[in-house]
This record gives sequence, C-alpha cells and structure tokens, in this order.
Amino acid sequence: MEPDGTGVWRDLISRFQDLHPGIRVRLIEGPPATNTREDMYSTSFLAGSSAYDVVYCDVIWVPKFAAAGWLLDLTGRLSPEDVADYLPADFRAGSYRGRLYRIPAFTDAGVLYYRKDLVPQPPQTFDDLVLLSKQHMTNDRAGWLWQGKQYEGLVTVYLEILWGFGGDWINAETREVLIDRPEALQALEFLKETIDTISPPAVTTYAEEETRSLFQNGRSVFLRNWPYVWTLMKESPLRVENRVGVAPMVRAPGRDSAATLGGWGFAISRFTRNPDAAWEFVKFLTQREQLRQVQSRMGVIPARRSLVPPEFAPIFESARMRPPIPEYAQASDILQRWLSAALTRRIDPDEALREAARETRSLLSP
Repeated sequence: MEPDGTGVWRDLISRFQDLHPGIRVRLIEGPPATNTREDMYSTSFLAGSSAYDVVYCDVIWVPKFAAAGWLLDLTGRLSPEDVADYLPADFRAGSYRGRLYRIPAFTDAGVLYYRKDLVPQPPQTFDDLVLLSKQHMTNDRAGWLWQGKQYEGLVTVYLEILWGFGGDWINAETREVLIDRPEALQALEFLKETIDTISPPAVTTYAEEETRSLFQNGRSVFLRNWPYVWTLMKESPLRVENRVGVAPMVRAPGRDSAATLGGWGFAISRFTRNPDAAWEFVKFLTQREQLRQVQSRMGVIPARRSLVPPEFAPIFESARMRPPIPEYAQASDILQRWLSAALTRRIDPDEALREAARETRSLLSP
C-alpha cells in the first residue's frame, strides 16, 4: 500500500500478530501513486507470483483483477450483520458478476465544500453554483475550484457533472457507450464555461492538493474534493471558526445529485499460499475497532454505515460507481485525454466527445 506515514498499519499488524502468533505479516510499502501500485500488483499476478497474499484494492481495480482470475472469491464469507452495515455502493463495488472479491474498508465520494460565512445555504443546482460564485468572488477569491488536470480526478469530476445532467458514460451491463449524447455535451460545456469565469484559468492544471490548499487559505467560495479535506481543515482558520460546510454536488433541476464513489478494501490473491491466514488478516482489519483506529489516525472514512460521520451520510448513500468493466483503465485514459483537450480549448467539446465515444466503442467492441 502507500507509505505508512502515521504508523497505524504497523500498529495493527503488531496487534494482529499478538492475537495470531502463528501468522507473520509483511507490509509492502509502494509509491503513493495509485496507478503505480496497480501496475505492481498486475506485474506480479501476470507472472503467477505469490509475492502478495492480500491486495489493498482500489475500488476501480476489482473488475480488471476479478475478470483476469487474480482474486479469490469471497462470496458468503461475511455475516448478514456485516453485509447490512456496509454502504450499499461500496459493497456492490467489491463484486464482479455477482460474486464478492473485495471486502470494503474505506469509502470516498466527491463532496462540495462551501464557505458557510459567505453562503448560509449550499447551492442545489448548477445555476445556483454559478450565481453564488459570482456574488462572492473577489480579486483574491475564486468562485469554484475543481480538479481539471488530465488524470483520473478529472474523470471523477466530470462524471458528477454528467450524472447531474441525467447522462452516463458507459452502461457496464450492455457495454453501450453514451458519452456522445446531449447530456454529456451539456456537462462538458458547463465545465468549460466555468474556466476563467468562476474558476481560475489554471484549474486545468489542478489536482486535489492544489485545490485543497487554495480553498483552505480562503481563496475560493466553493471546492469540489474528497472527504480527506475535512480532516485536514481541522487545523485551518476556516474550520476552527466553523466557516466551512459540506454538501452534495450540484445538479440540473429535476435531476439527482450523485457523487463519484472511491475507496479502498481488501482482496486476497488467487496465487496465495496462505489463503486461511490471509482471510483471518482481512477479517481482522475490516472489523469496526480496527477501522475506527485508522479513521482516527488518518482521517479516512470507513465503509461501514455505523462509522460514517453524519454530515457525510447523505453523500455516501447517493454515491455512484464508475463503470465496473475490466477495461476501465483504458476507457478512463481515453476520456481524460479528450476532456482535457476540450477544456484547454484544443478541440471543440462536441468533437472531443465524438472522438472519445469512437475510441471507447473500439476498445469495448468484441
């Protein structure tokens, strides 16, 4: 997994080993970049290696890893009480073709942060967001910050806008590509029109941390980001003075708000030589007590309903999965490239989406 900066994982491993003296756990720390760790797992599995028994698994890896036959089927291993406690979207995201391959641990979803001292009530619609942004912008304060750099974060932002207009990207059941429909164009044009109006021109280069830092320093009215920002805001003057609120992402009138689902869980490699020990470890890590300890040390939010902070509950309950298809990484790369080309004005939005749809259909064709 990513480097254990807080030491919480080492502490949990030590406790597990005290409880199970016959089992030894080795923590392998990889680079912070998620895609690099995905490549490390894939390379190992392609070689049939048993180097990794337990997989700390991103929500978007499940279809690829399960379709390739790299994960053990964990269906039926959880108690009905545990299943009922998991957030529905997170539990579904651990499944592929009706079988469970990943036990949820931590959830994530797109959140709209807003300045409560400037905007007493959060915006509900896209028009509200634009209007309130313009009302409270200054020379030193933007209206809305979001992740516009060409990477996975841009896809998550775009999907929330797309779903908010009533559209979709890929139907995972039928593998139909929907990205060249009117709602998709509305969503892309909305994002493009915010640039240099309510969002700074440089937003097309921003990832999570750039936007978080600017918002935390009072440089924006609204921010789209992830729940980890809420924890980091504790030391911020804005949070200390209770000047920041959280709300679901905005939407078109008559449409539903939806947050892009993220999160992490634990799977077990099909190549493991220690399946029983691996399951004991996964079962231990995903119990409430251990999840609560990681939550308090790292600020991440457990995927169990009983541990979700109340202010985030409505957002997580309406979170939506990215298309659970084995080719997700390639499809995302296609969409990222064409979205970025349109947002940086290298191509018209309608042409960008037509090209994205064409390439995606070619990718998914039999």
